[in-house]
Amino acid sequence: MKFINQRDYPHWLYVTRTDMDGEDKAWGKTSTVFTSACGLCSAIMVADRLLPNCDFDLNQAISLSYAVKANYRKGTSYVRFAPAFAEKLGLQLETSENIEDVLHCLRTGGAAVALVAGEPEGKSGLFTHGYHYVALIAQERDGRLVILDPYLYDGKFDEEGRAGKVTLRDGVVALCTPEVLAGEATTKYTPYYLFWRG
Repeated sequence: MKFINQRDYPHWLYVTRTDMDGEDKAWGKTSTVFTSACGLCSAIMVADRLLPNCDFDLNQAISLSYAVKANYRKGTSYVRFAPAFAEKLGLQLETSENIEDVLHCLRTGGAAVALVAGEPEGKSGLFTHGYHYVALIAQERDGRLVILDPYLYDGKFDEEGRAGKVTLRDGVVALCTPEVLAGEATTKYTPYYLFWRG
């Protein structure tokens, strides 16, 4: 199981859209994997889960994002990136707003990427205070989801409002119930991108 943490790449440039006005333009000129590539890191982890011998890496993910103009605002637009990613790797793709579809995906050998939200939508901010992508790679026998959070840091799930909702295993694997994840999923955008081997 590959775990990639965007926080390990503070100087690896990932230029997001700079053809906009205001803070997005300024941000985009200096954005990096650390600041903006949770979606790309999640895709790499999904690729490794579904295609263990796959060599899809950060260079390829960034190039693909640029090619389809998915490097949008302060991160990555999965509306653009996910179909290109699926096509490049020969994966099947479905989108959903329903956690039950995510569970079906995981139970049938797939993996998923979830877009979770925090304060912009009044969510609790379990994974983020803004918007953030995480990789969903399996479901435990007890029903909990196996999540790889590309913006993981020591004590993240011990913070006020987060404690007790997520269990960490092996230092990098986050476990939480489907209900907890569903409560964090964005309602403004498509929250779930489901992938299977082609």
